[in-house]
Amino acid sequence: MNLERAFRISSILLAVSGFTGLILTGELPIGLVGLGAAALALSFMQGAGWNADWLVFRLSSGAWNAILASAFIAFGVDLLWISQDLLPAGIHFLILLMVNKLLTLQQRKDFLHLYAISLLEILAAAALTVELWYGAVFLAYLLAAIWTLLLYHLRNEAEEAGVVVHTARGPVDPARTPGPITGRFFWTTNAVAVAAFGLTVAIFFIIPRIGAGFFQKDRAELVRTSGFSEKVDLGIIGAIKLDETVVMRVEFPDHNGPLTEGLYFRGAAYNIYNGRSWTNSLARRRVLGQSEGGLIKVVAPEASATGQPGLRQEILVEALDTTVLFGVPFVESIKGFFLFVLVDGMGDLYMPYHPNARFQYSAYSTATRLHEQERTGTAFTYPAHVRKQYLQLPEVSQSVADLARGVVRQATTPYEMAVAVERHLRETYRYSLDVGTAVSVSPVDDFLFTRKSGYCEHYATAMVVMLRVLGIPARLVTGFLHGEWNDFGNYYTVRQRDAHAWVEVLFPRSGWITFDPTPSVPAAGSNPLWSQLGSVVDSIRLKWDRLVILYSFRDQLAIAQDIRERGDTVRVQVAGWLATALRWAATARTRLAELRSASEWLLVGTLVGCLGLVGLIAIARMRGRLWNGRRRLMLHTPWQAAAVRLYGQMLRLLESRGVSKAAGAAPLEFARLVNREWPAADRFVGPLTELYCRVRFGQAPLSSEDLRQADDLLAGLRAVRRL
Repeated sequence: MNLERAFRISSILLAVSGFTGLILTGELPIGLVGLGAAALALSFMQGAGWNADWLVFRLSSGAWNAILASAFIAFGVDLLWISQDLLPAGIHFLILLMVNKLLTLQQRKDFLHLYAISLLEILAAAALTVELWYGAVFLAYLLAAIWTLLLYHLRNEAEEAGVVVHTARGPVDPARTPGPITGRFFWTTNAVAVAAFGLTVAIFFIIPRIGAGFFQKDRAELVRTSGFSEKVDLGIIGAIKLDETVVMRVEFPDHNGPLTEGLYFRGAAYNIYNGRSWTNSLARRRVLGQSEGGLIKVVAPEASATGQPGLRQEILVEALDTTVLFGVPFVESIKGFFLFVLVDGMGDLYMPYHPNARFQYSAYSTATRLHEQERTGTAFTYPAHVRKQYLQLPEVSQSVADLARGVVRQATTPYEMAVAVERHLRETYRYSLDVGTAVSVSPVDDFLFTRKSGYCEHYATAMVVMLRVLGIPARLVTGFLHGEWNDFGNYYTVRQRDAHAWVEVLFPRSGWITFDPTPSVPAAGSNPLWSQLGSVVDSIRLKWDRLVILYSFRDQLAIAQDIRERGDTVRVQVAGWLATALRWAATARTRLAELRSASEWLLVGTLVGCLGLVGLIAIARMRGRLWNGRRRLMLHTPWQAAAVRLYGQMLRLLESRGVSKAAGAAPLEFARLVNREWPAADRFVGPLTELYCRVRFGQAPLSSEDLRQADDLLAGLRAVRRL
């Protein structure tokens, strides 16, 4: 391929890449798409050497100027009356300019104008979309730009050389000269393009991020959610249970695998029920501002913290039609791009404004745990405002009241009553999305006595009503279940279908405790291959959003701080090594000056050899220990690590009471020793040891119920006194 043909084809491909970026945004009118595609096709055919003289538009300069003036007038009309926005109107005008240049590519300046237009096109596409495909289009544009600029430079040199030949030996057409497009040139140019791309990536992460977005379009269509407005009607969540739209993606950076079951992302809570819908009477919001380090501390009005480290979540939320901020209950602090958040009397968190694009934030949560005294307490006293807010009921039928009392007739404590109601609803009723309620019938009565089937809202509402009949404060909560675990990206993908409603029951000391009366529903079957492929693509999309689209000045500061800390550490280590080496050198020089006889040299050689041998043995043993330790750590799954931690707590507790485990004693052997020396503790030590062996050596999973049972056993062991 000669130089002129390669140059023209490369120039057209550069324009194609910019135009493709605009097409994929979906913002171009179909007429402009057809016009631009036709102009590109005609120019490519001419540049490729087809005998297509009939394709060349032979118009006078005055005619082309008139066409440009008409395009400019069309731009003004578009800006003022049609699009009424600078960005789309400017893009439409840009396409008309591109068509004009493609049909008049003759002089050097025409190609330069085309390059400028293609650059503006790729920049406009960046303002219109944040999708993953833009990365591929940008890479293609960069490759075409490198090729085009190199060929442009070579063509200019060829033209200049042609002028010299013309003055000496006669006219020479540079377009007919052999082109330097060889295999070596091809691969060298591609290598330059790859290097340029690497430099571009480095510059992207280094240059300061302003993030003003003056020309960015409010591009994201809001995802319509249900169950988070000021009023929630029964049946509103069921309508979206078949919707596959992604709502958010949640990472747990401090955990390497999926968490145990029972993971919820809490959104909004409701306390007033009128028989058909739920509202929040504590909806008045107050402002929570940032504290040191940009962290916003949340003071939940009725939830109590346990003092344990908060569960860290990195949440990427799509552009939703709600300002609710989600998190694992209960969020104790939050950090994001916002300067403040709003919180209402229920502890629900809200953004100060509606987002127009996906955004991310960090949340830190601490779960409330039921105190042992309230697990066994037979009666509790609640303040008047609690009874007013969380025992409110509309007119309830006698059948509902009788059912509630019948379900808990064998329960003796409020906790047992709540568990009994939860179990009754789970085991007696059928989960179904095909539910309708007659206008004249109470939804709760219809669910409990007529249809005996429903979805999460029916179950949760029925449980709240039954508990309030029994005098137990409760409220309805809406949010999302954990969704799908992505093994490739190590995060949860939460979709519309994961929308859920559950119950929170108030205990005076423990705070709000979560109960879920809805039975579990088997996940819909899917093709494993397509599922894995979808997980890979979704993981790449998340990385794109995190590292490119949402990469901010705060991320730059964090990276710079990390590099600085690592640099300081390396500098201190190197300085220490140099100082040690200098001391050794000085000591050796002094000692060598004192040595005079051959016997001393022999002694020194022997000592050095022995020390070297000892050092090699020590290094070998240390590496063996490190490898064994690493193997042990690698063998620990999150469940095994939790079991080891619980068993270690038990051993430390027993040691404080005078019962120590020998280094070589097996777990079951030690349990028998405890039975002999301290029989009263055996009913706690035995089950804990069995749980440890089953998980640690049998590799059985550790459920949330197992963790709760282990905590109870440890609490019981602490309460036992050794005589």
